[in-house]
Amino acid sequence: MLSYKVFFVILILFLVGGCSNSGSIFSSGSSGSDDVSDPFEGNEGLVLSFIEGSPPGDVYQDTNFQVSVEVHNRGALDVTRGVARLGALSTRFVVDEGNTRTFEDIRGKLNFPDFGDMELVDWDNINAKQTSVRRDTNQNLNVQVCYEGRVEANPEVCVRPRPGSAGIISGECNVGKNAISGGQGGPIAVTSVIDSIVKETNDENKIRYVIEVRDVGGGNVINRGELVTNCLPSDREKNDANVGFEIGWVGETAPNFKCKFNNKDEEGNSGNLVVRNGLGRIICDSPSVPNDNHYSLPLYIKMNYGYISTIKKSFTLKKDVFSD
Repeated sequence: MLSYKVFFVILILFLVGGCSNSGSIFSSGSSGSDDVSDPFEGNEGLVLSFIEGSPPGDVYQDTNFQVSVEVHNRGALDVTRGVARLGALSTRFVVDEGNTRTFEDIRGKLNFPDFGDMELVDWDNINAKQTSVRRDTNQNLNVQVCYEGRVEANPEVCVRPRPGSAGIISGECNVGKNAISGGQGGPIAVTSVIDSIVKETNDENKIRYVIEVRDVGGGNVINRGELVTNCLPSDREKNDANVGFEIGWVGETAPNFKCKFNNKDEEGNSGNLVVRNGLGRIICDSPSVPNDNHYSLPLYIKMNYGYISTIKKSFTLKKDVFSD
């Protein structure tokens, strides 16, 4: 009897040990660490993918089929609204309830940790009309998604006395160009900051920042207003877009930066930054700072943008079974 008890104790210990060492889809690695990735890294926003078998590889005439796309928010912040458009289908096909679908409130990795939320967009009844197709033909379709997003960036910059001033400390931060890699959790990103010193008075400086913004997401920046045009911006509109831009010190409640926007009527710490062919630059001056200060600190930059991403797929329209 005792041997049976010993056997069961050993069995229970083995099972408990096995359970404690089992993996989990929520673990960050084999080490068992519960650290999660920083949501404000990476260059993805909404990522699109076709559901398997949608559309099917072969479509027969006079039948209905479905197209389903998973819209996954891989960015840091929520997407509040967007439009998906099914395109590139020939006149042989009829799309029930039109080509566009709207969606909203897809949470980012900050509010849906590590993964980001997702939405399924469907075109349920696409009819392949009966036609006299005498051979199998290759057909194409695409899905475009236009949406509004937001990026927040905190690049580290330098506040430093003018050269030759007594307040300069050896080994502290240096004014100059700061290249920034890794993204900020969205398809547009601050990629470099150049800071320089502008003399205000003998006792005070302003720090001038030249900030570079790039489209790093693989799609196109568009004006946020393009969403109302059924997600069909022209090539020109995709190459010349306004991004809402705001800047200050981190934690500052009333930023007093002065920026030079392309529109001369826009002044102060917020306005529209023009992103042309995927690149935008802006010059901003900080509030006055004492000439004996020497330290580094992060900026707070917020950008509101419109964006368009596209995926494509092909399928075969099968020939008429009654044709020769």
